[in-house]
Amino acid sequence: MPERTARPLKVGLFLPTGEGDMAGGTPRWNNIKTMVQQAAWGFDSIWVQDHLLFDYGDPGVRPTGVWECWSLLAALAAVTTRVELGALVACTSFRNPALLAKMADTVDEISGGRLILGLGAGYHEPEFRHSAILSITLSADSRRRCRSSRGAPGVSRWRPRPVLSFY
Repeated sequence: MPERTARPLKVGLFLPTGEGDMAGGTPRWNNIKTMVQQAAWGFDSIWVQDHLLFDYGDPGVRPTGVWECWSLLAALAAVTTRVELGALVACTSFRNPALLAKMADTVDEISGGRLILGLGAGYHEPEFRHSAILSITLSADSRRRCRSSRGAPGVSRWRPRPVLSFY
């Protein structure tokens, strides 16, 4: 049986960063900064969500927004000195991999090496539907040429088609 190594238990704090997350209100930067500065003395890590919006399809309920994850992580890195920081988790479908790597490297530099990089594929289908992520966007001129009788070279008709299925 392998020898078990003892390491201390670590406790993290997941920050409210979306519309309605603070008793029905939306946390502003000053709220978030105050929470983090107070929590930094008792927690080992601070976590934020990487979402674009939430839309659960409830009739009469509009989608709600969320503060952008990597901008928040950079700001948190600048106002803290001890706690580790991370996204729970960074959605690899939202950003080009090279851009995501640069963003993570920058936040890690600002934080002095305190970034924890967790990666995921994303699960909330409405984010992809509302933002047209993973679909090819053609210019108006390209769409016009594709719909014309001549078409663009090599394209008979432009038809949007699903690129991603969650089923």
